[in-house]
Amino acid sequence: MMFAENLSAFLTHPVTATVLLLVGIIGIALELLFFSGGLLALAGVAGFALYFLGFYLAGFAGFGDLAVFGLGLILLILELVVPSFGILSVLGAICLFGGVLMASSDPKEAALMLGIALLIAIVVIAFAIRTFKHRGVWNRFILREQLTTDKGFTSSPDRAHLISLTGEAITPLRPAGTAIIQGERIDVVTNGSFIPIGTSIVVVEVEGSRVVVKEMEPKLD
Repeated sequence: MMFAENLSAFLTHPVTATVLLLVGIIGIALELLFFSGGLLALAGVAGFALYFLGFYLAGFAGFGDLAVFGLGLILLILELVVPSFGILSVLGAICLFGGVLMASSDPKEAALMLGIALLIAIVVIAFAIRTFKHRGVWNRFILREQLTTDKGFTSSPDRAHLISLTGEAITPLRPAGTAIIQGERIDVVTNGSFIPIGTSIVVVEVEGSRVVVKEMEPKLD
């Protein structure tokens, strides 16, 4: 009992709680932006989980608060696999922050901690975007139709040899993403369909640096 009380006091301390919120926000935001394979998302969920644990042990966080927070997590997870153009991310963030405020013993204090965490997180995320902008999810949606060989562009390597080759999607293709083809990581795009991570794909078209793939049809016995 004494251990639980001490743990609760530590986790609900304003400084500790703010740090946990900061870790939660940064982890989940960077996962959505850079697709780290779930590692950043795991860190983010752990930060939020410890925040809720502290207030749960203190007797403030209830089932309703956890349900709202859990709904937010579900919406963010769906954003990773369902192309919603950010709608699920916004709704998920609202539920996450709503759950944070509801679970606290003092919503005003929680709002202050959340505000501080958000401001610091914005700075960290902006720095990460600037430093790793070449790896950001937005690069997968840049139109490259202008960079075709018939228009005189030769800076991009000719990938015509990829046609009919098979590979595997290592990120969700919605419709753009990354695939492994003959051991090489290649930015690819579908013709509009969504292909989950881990799915076998085949290259059906190459236009300049634009590599179009589709899901491989299962072989019939």
